[in-house]
Amino acid sequence: MSHLKIIFLFLIMLLAHGKIMATHIVGGEITYRCLGDDMYEIKLSVYRDCFNGVPPFDDPASLGIFNSNFELLEQKLLVWNQQDDTLLIYLNNPCLTRPPNICVHRTTYLTTVKLPPIPGGYKLVYQRCCRNELIRNIPLPEDVGITIISEITDKAIAECNSSAVYNNWPPLAICVHEPIDFDHGATDPEGDSLVYRLCTPLSGATSLDPMPQPPYNGPYEEVEWKLPYDLTNLLGGDPLTIDPATGFMTGVPNLVGNFVVGVCVDEYRDGEIISITRRDFQYNVADCGVPVAAYTAPVRQCDNLEVNFVNQTQLNDLGISNWYFDWGGNLGLFSDQYSPTFTYPDTGQYQVALIVNPGYSCSDTIIQDVWITETQADANIDLDFIECDENGATLHLNDQSTDPIFGISGVNWRVTGPGNLNFLSGTTDTSVVLKVAGTYNVRLTATGGNGCQDVINVPVNLPFSPGQILTDTYSICAGDSIPLYPNANPNLSYTWLPDPEINDVNAANPVVSPENTTTYTVKIVQSASTCEWTRMVTVQVLGPGQLSATANPVSILKGQSSQLSAVFPGNVSYAWTPEATLSDPDIANPVATPEVTTDYTVVVTSTSGCTNAVTVRVVVIDPFCDDPYIFFPTGFSPNGDNENDVLRIESRFIDEVYWMVYNRWGEKVFEAFNLTDAWDGTYKGQAQPMETYGYYYRVRCLNGTVTEKKGNVTLIR
Repeated sequence: MSHLKIIFLFLIMLLAHGKIMATHIVGGEITYRCLGDDMYEIKLSVYRDCFNGVPPFDDPASLGIFNSNFELLEQKLLVWNQQDDTLLIYLNNPCLTRPPNICVHRTTYLTTVKLPPIPGGYKLVYQRCCRNELIRNIPLPEDVGITIISEITDKAIAECNSSAVYNNWPPLAICVHEPIDFDHGATDPEGDSLVYRLCTPLSGATSLDPMPQPPYNGPYEEVEWKLPYDLTNLLGGDPLTIDPATGFMTGVPNLVGNFVVGVCVDEYRDGEIISITRRDFQYNVADCGVPVAAYTAPVRQCDNLEVNFVNQTQLNDLGISNWYFDWGGNLGLFSDQYSPTFTYPDTGQYQVALIVNPGYSCSDTIIQDVWITETQADANIDLDFIECDENGATLHLNDQSTDPIFGISGVNWRVTGPGNLNFLSGTTDTSVVLKVAGTYNVRLTATGGNGCQDVINVPVNLPFSPGQILTDTYSICAGDSIPLYPNANPNLSYTWLPDPEINDVNAANPVVSPENTTTYTVKIVQSASTCEWTRMVTVQVLGPGQLSATANPVSILKGQSSQLSAVFPGNVSYAWTPEATLSDPDIANPVATPEVTTDYTVVVTSTSGCTNAVTVRVVVIDPFCDDPYIFFPTGFSPNGDNENDVLRIESRFIDEVYWMVYNRWGEKVFEAFNLTDAWDGTYKGQAQPMETYGYYYRVRCLNGTVTEKKGNVTLIR
């Protein structure tokens, strides 16, 4: 248990460290200023990635003060002042586009410490993990920390020296294939001689201890370069170099990505080095690109002189957009807005030019045509029903549109309405089948030769569903009456046959009382169209003895089912009782699964409400766990004639079985554990002689009863 606790605590520590290590340090530096009387102002600057830098800067940050042998003398915990500056991205070439995914935050810690003279001087150290995961020139950067260090010699302490201070932080973003020309120079308060060099950054804290307080004792290891990178090839492309006298850095990167770089400035006085200030930073190399002019505008605009132009150019810092709305004519029609709206003086075809960054090397131009015109098309429709049948009412759609100037170049039909109809067509003469009663909308879009469109919408009412069928069959008892069409639409015309049976042949819903089964015919007419439909309704007159019911099979074993079936002419409803053991008591043919012998009664009710009933019995047999429901033969003849060739136990009611056969000497010659097992009269591959054998079986039946039996069986050949 103690081991499990240790592992659990270790996992918690790993999770906690994982959250802390996500700071994604970009770089930093430590400088110092002598205040006199052995007092020094220490300035720690830390840079981190805006997008991935969580949690925020250390609060407090730990500054370790070591002697020249890296023995810790003091730890200063520096409180974060909550200052979190976002650095601006500057590009030397105004034509380049500032990359959108680069951002760096900076904060500064200040403290004052007493550094009395000691042999060898001091080393000021801050450590943190980890670096940005996108760095390309060191392996596994998310597991690599940083050591920011400033070295002060004993001579610098003795002479109250202040460190050199870099004048500028390197640019956050540089552009691939573009030259790096950056002044990495520093200023020294005492005017000492400064010598610049590229130096390998130092590794520091680890992912298991990302924020050591105090920092670890040195000396500190340099980061491992990932092949093919090293100090002579930090970025790829033309090597990065620094002028040792001026600090001016040059080079041309040829790969996109993030790269770690280290710079050291050595401060000399009287030919002796007295202080070293290291800077660890990250170059973000991006594909800055140049803007490509692009915009969208209507190729054709109808009945409106005002045009909206949408600029789609990814502009850089220059951000210049010059629009000429009549490039081939009046250049005075001009705008310098990013996405302007312009009102033309008249219709016509115009060339529109967009020029971005004119006069610069990154200038680009796009020219497109815009046609300002007027709609001359006049959409018109001719509609009529041409056919009505069981499949629906066919509506004919005939285009009558005109355009006296440009002509009609195309039409589009759309018919929507009940039943989720959404009919589309692009032909001038077409038809659509309407199947559900209701109001439909016929929409025609006519396109003129100039591309302008006119639209017309026409409602079409269909009061009767062409596919609607009256109730096929009603059932009534002799002497009853019934209405033929209760849901009839009163707005349609009706004619019923045969006449003698109906008191009003033009009624929408006549009531009839036939003595015998009769089929009625009705003709339905929609007066507003040419549609006509014919329907038939049969009224079944029921009499005694017409209801019958059966069970198949009549007798079942307990747990089995029987199919019930009731037969009765006409459109009737069914109700079976008792309901508990039926699959569905309200249908003509439910499945019955009774536990005991049961009489089932079905009651049928006609459309007019009269009823009939009949009863059928299902007999349930409950077998017991013995003969005759368990059968074991008294003999068998394994002679190959396919009759009684094997010995087996037979039953439909056994759940578990074990049986065996033994000879006259009590030797077991066969045993079985499954109902399908059978003895073929052999033992160890040899046919056994004709004689009487003993058997024993033990079975458990489906009802849980267990039976054991012994006896004799004769083998005959």
